[in-house]
Amino acid sequence: MGSLPCMNGKAFGQRAKQATSDLAFGKEVTRQTHGKDKYGRTLADVLLLDGTNVNHTLVKQGWCWWYRKYAPGDTVLERLEKEAREAKKGLWVDPQPVPPWEWRKQ
Repeated sequence: MGSLPCMNGKAFGQRAKQATSDLAFGKEVTRQTHGKDKYGRTLADVLLLDGTNVNHTLVKQGWCWWYRKYAPGDTVLERLEKEAREAKKGLWVDPQPVPPWEWRKQ
């Protein structure tokens, strides 16, 4: 899920990991790949067999950021992140959340 950095290693990391597990652990999934990031990791959307887009669900629940660098112009992720922010869901309860790409630099 390359366009969705979750909060692993940060304040909400464990909750993000649990939300991901609740959605997909032990389930059959398919992935729609979009290429690789600069480290050679696969960028993909993860889909459950019932059609649920795991990426979208995690952003909607507020557990992941929309990583614009790898999904520029993705209006669905943009809308879902905005709605989660405004509703203060998941990581957005933090008044000053730090994006993972900035947190790693520290």
